[in-house]
Amino acid sequence: MIQLGGMILVMAGVTAAPYVKKALNKIQTSGSKNAGDNKPVKAADGQMLESTESHSELAVAAEQERSKFRFILTTGTMGLAVMAQTGFPWLIPVSYLLIGYFSADIFKEAANALFKDKKIKVDILDTIVILLTLMFGQIGAAAFMVWILDLADMLLQKTTKKSQKYLTDIFGEQPRYAWLLIDGSEVHTEVKDLKKGDVIVVGTGESIPVDGVIIDGGAMIDQQSLTGESTPADKQENDHVFASTVIVAGKVTVKVEETGKNTLASQVISIINEASGYDVRLQSVGEKMADKMVIPTLGLGAMGYATAGSGALLAIINADYGTGIRVAAPIALLASLGNAAKNGILIKHSEVVEKLKDIDVVLFDKTGTLTREVPTVSRIVTADDTYNEDEILFYTATAEQKFDHPIAAAILQKAQDQNIELGKYDDSEYDVGLGINVKIGEHWIKVGSGRYMEREGIEIPSVINSALDEAGERGLSAILTAINNKVAGMIELKSTIRDEAADVIADLRANGIKEIVLISGDHEAPTKELSRQLNIDRYFAGVLPNEKADYVKLLQDEGKKVMMVGDGINDSAALSHAEIGVSLKGASTIAVDVADVIFMDGTLTKFHYLFEVAETLQKNVKRSFLLVAIPNTVCIAGAFMGIFGLKASLVLNNGFNLIAAANGMLPYTETSERPEQKSEESNEDIVASDKASKKKKEKKKKKDALQEVA
Repeated sequence: MIQLGGMILVMAGVTAAPYVKKALNKIQTSGSKNAGDNKPVKAADGQMLESTESHSELAVAAEQERSKFRFILTTGTMGLAVMAQTGFPWLIPVSYLLIGYFSADIFKEAANALFKDKKIKVDILDTIVILLTLMFGQIGAAAFMVWILDLADMLLQKTTKKSQKYLTDIFGEQPRYAWLLIDGSEVHTEVKDLKKGDVIVVGTGESIPVDGVIIDGGAMIDQQSLTGESTPADKQENDHVFASTVIVAGKVTVKVEETGKNTLASQVISIINEASGYDVRLQSVGEKMADKMVIPTLGLGAMGYATAGSGALLAIINADYGTGIRVAAPIALLASLGNAAKNGILIKHSEVVEKLKDIDVVLFDKTGTLTREVPTVSRIVTADDTYNEDEILFYTATAEQKFDHPIAAAILQKAQDQNIELGKYDDSEYDVGLGINVKIGEHWIKVGSGRYMEREGIEIPSVINSALDEAGERGLSAILTAINNKVAGMIELKSTIRDEAADVIADLRANGIKEIVLISGDHEAPTKELSRQLNIDRYFAGVLPNEKADYVKLLQDEGKKVMMVGDGINDSAALSHAEIGVSLKGASTIAVDVADVIFMDGTLTKFHYLFEVAETLQKNVKRSFLLVAIPNTVCIAGAFMGIFGLKASLVLNNGFNLIAAANGMLPYTETSERPEQKSEESNEDIVASDKASKKKKEKKKKKDALQEVA
């Protein structure tokens, strides 16, 4: 009779819960409105400024406060229930009512799983444990079950917050002030007041507060927080710089392009927070594992009841294998995301580390991925003795100096390597069509393909035609240079394989990848040759950017799980269709990048660590499962033998659940293998050395010969 009355009170508590919560929320909302702390503030220029905390941040903070308050109340409820069962029977009705109230969310999740999702989930098992303990009069055990579930949720919530803080702390404390350049004077200004187009000055030891472009000066900049690179980058005029990076030596004047939440660092933090959000547990391997254990646990409980009575039933169903792993697995996942970000790997979707173990094909885009985006000049062929190689290079590079496409970059780099100083051209006579037509000194220069020369009515000498044919057979490209409507020479270009490409492919095979495939818009010859050099299993040549997704589908139709590696822009459709898309484009395109994983330093060297993160996560989850499975197996066996009852089961099961959760946090203690950041002094030495080497390179300009020609 007591149990029947108690169950009625439980149902009353469950029924009342949503109404009580609604009333409390209404009171809290009303209090917030009256407080007026979060109203937007109007700036002097009429713009509305956001409050210090966003609505989402306030919502998270409010939820954490509610969770903490609830935990205090469930702790009190557990104390009342224990007292009611050990000498204060008049507290029994209150205990039943409170247990019902605090169990309402658990019961609701179970009902949704059963009737809405039509799935057997671990919430159903939790509900059954609570109801059975109440039916058998074990109200202290029921209250303890509610309390331990609240503790687990609060632990997960705290870990999520810690993970997000750990990740965002990678970017360091953001500067509040900057030196704004006004009429030649540096004015101390709050960063939040900076706007696009402003010019600021940043010196040694200071953190860059905005995204922008250098308009004067040069510096060695530590970009480790964004790219994972341990070596500072040399940045000069016209180079882009990013917020949260630090100048270790030098001084620069920066034109502001993005501020606040629009900076790259803020976008990265936003993506990290989204990937490591609280709801990640719903998709985690731990959740799936927990759900799979529900029916076996109920079956064992029924057997225990048949053989050893209600005590064995309660001990066995409480000793489930799922609850602990449900908490431990997402904690390990959050820690893994943090370590990846610390090493310059931005994982935009948390399920990537789970999917990685199933990948059996890696599809590489050729240009900009296995090869460098900018080719190199392989040779210069002269048409006759009129102009030598240096002169051909001088005129071609001078004509191309306005452009930043890969071919122009290759030619300009070659000119720099050869210490050739570029000439000036007449802007009024500069024409760009299928080729370039420009006046340099007294000479008309045309630069373009063989087809362009034919269209312009310029005859191609036999020696150049032979060189063009030879380049085509070898899968190389070439451009011709005509001086005063006569072809003077040809510059041949070849793709350069990334230094790390061969090692990365070998490492992928060592990590279980069964097939490496190359896809390229280039002709058959260069694609085939690259495949041969890198020992690639299969290749597709002459593929247009919009066709690459079809080849991803082709591999998937063969029953394979595909990882696509591309530059993040031209390969966007293919990256989207693959199980995992990896972009090497890095920081510059993160806002529009469709890839699941971005290597922030723009190289292939992060692949090993990506697989290492996934492998570490799998090992951690397995270890957590063993920490849960072994004591629970002992508990179930003891229940069948009549050794363990409900109290022992509660202590053993929940104690090891907490140990498993602690195991999930272990990746936080792992240290990066990257070299330590160099000290400011050593970086100053780098800058000094760099300047000295530049002076040594003050070139023997070959002015005599070139001036005579020009």
